[in-house]
Amino acid sequence: MQLIRALFVLVLFALAPAVASAQAALLPMPEKGPDGMWIEDWMRPSTGDLTKDRALAAAEGKVLAVFWERDGCEFCAQLHGVALRMPTLHRYVAERFYAVRLDFYGRKKFIDFDGVERDEQDIKLRHKVIGTPSIEFHTADGVEVLRIPGYVEPPVLAAAFEFVDTGAYKTTNINAFLRTRPLQ
Repeated sequence: MQLIRALFVLVLFALAPAVASAQAALLPMPEKGPDGMWIEDWMRPSTGDLTKDRALAAAEGKVLAVFWERDGCEFCAQLHGVALRMPTLHRYVAERFYAVRLDFYGRKKFIDFDGVERDEQDIKLRHKVIGTPSIEFHTADGVEVLRIPGYVEPPVLAAAFEFVDTGAYKTTNINAFLRTRPLQ
């Protein structure tokens, strides 16, 4: 038993530089805003009208990514504290997507894609968002091309953003697309 413990400690010491190096490669941890949501430099404030947000995204040649989050969500913390701190993924999302956030439990009024004013709770129900984090991707023509319903590991998240950005959704589904990617 002593030998096993000694080997375990040696393995931990051997891995420590690799773990420290991987952590050093991450961007700084984002701050939380007064609403308890994570603040990302690439997130845009919504205009209050999702159709206008989609039009602004299209004007920049981007797809609208609607992030649904909530204060206290441990998986939202993982999304922002792990996946989106990876420099390559962070940059990819910032450069290629027009992202807005809605509060899963919010009561703020927005104009939904159908032109009807609703609060976030009603929009969440209408969009069938059942948990956080969730990300909806809407193209300029008004089609939701993908939804990520919950936290996914960084390689899958990166592949999902690539699936939308490259327009792969026009010729295949997300499962077939993921099978073509090395997800390590």
